[in-house]
Amino acid sequence: MELEILNAKNSKPYGKVKVPSGATPIGDLRDIIHKTLKQTPHANRQSLRLELKGKSLKDTDTVESLSLRSGDKVYVKDLGPQIGWKTVFLAEYPGPLIVYLIFYFRPELVYGKAASLRISLSTHLAADCYTVHYVKRLLETIFVHSL
Repeated sequence: MELEILNAKNSKPYGKVKVPSGATPIGDLRDIIHKTLKQTPHANRQSLRLELKGKSLKDTDTVESLSLRSGDKVYVKDLGPQIGWKTVFLAEYPGPLIVYLIFYFRPELVYGKAASLRISLSTHLAADCYTVHYVKRLLETIFVHSL
C-alpha cells in the first residue's frame, strides 16, 4: 500500500511512502515517513492527520483501523522542538526545594528582624520532610521512571 504524504502547513507533497501492512501502527508510520522522506520532520515532531485541519491520529491506531487505502493522503504537521518528560520534571522539581530552603536557611532575607527568633522543632521537621520529599522525587525521576 502506498500513501501520499503532504505538508499540513501548505499542502505541498513530500512524496509517497510504502506501508508494509494494514496492521502498521501510526507510531511506526511516522518512523517510516521520516526514514523514507528525509525532508519531513523527525518522527517525534510529527503529527499525522487525515484532513488538513483534522485531529491528530493516535499512535495506537493502525492503517487498517483508519480505513486507509492505497493513494490516500496523510498530512504531516511539524510540532516543533520536543523535550522529554524527564527534562520537564528535572527542571520543575528543584524550584520548590530551593525556594523552601532559602526560607529555612536564610530567614532574615524574608522575615527581617523576626528571623532572629528561635526556630521551632516543627519547622526543622517540616524542612527535613520537605527536603526528603523533593530529593526523592528527583532521584525517582533520574533512576526509576523511564519517561
